[in-house]
Amino acid sequence: MILLKLVGKRERSGVKKREKEAGFTLVEVLITILLFTVVLTAILSCFIQGFDILMRMKQLTIATQSIQKELELIRNMHYNDILTMDSSFTNDSFSYLENSSGIINLEDSVGAEIKKLTVSVAWMYRGRQMRKEVVTYVTKKGINKK
Repeated sequence: MILLKLVGKRERSGVKKREKEAGFTLVEVLITILLFTVVLTAILSCFIQGFDILMRMKQLTIATQSIQKELELIRNMHYNDILTMDSSFTNDSFSYLENSSGIINLEDSVGAEIKKLTVSVAWMYRGRQMRKEVVTYVTKKGINKK
């Protein structure tokens, strides 16, 4: 009889242990999945936005380099040739920009012999018109010289 009482106690304590270590409830699993989904969505949106910013910066860099290249060509030109040049330009790098065009605008400035030179590149990015421009001044002595 003493032996039976001890066996009964062991069985009852084993049942209680199993109830405590039974695992996660359905509510706990659902909350964990919800939290994981929210965190994963936030991280994913950060990556998507980061890649978008990187692409825009890459295109802006290409446009800036194209403008600098054109300005160097203009810098090596004679003043009278600058006055008669075309109002547009092309560059090999434009193939990386969608619907891109290079624009040169020369207009009078403060004095008779000083011209305002605006070199710009326009392109499309995800349906939006993008534009980068650089403004400098041209005199008979050269660019940015008085």
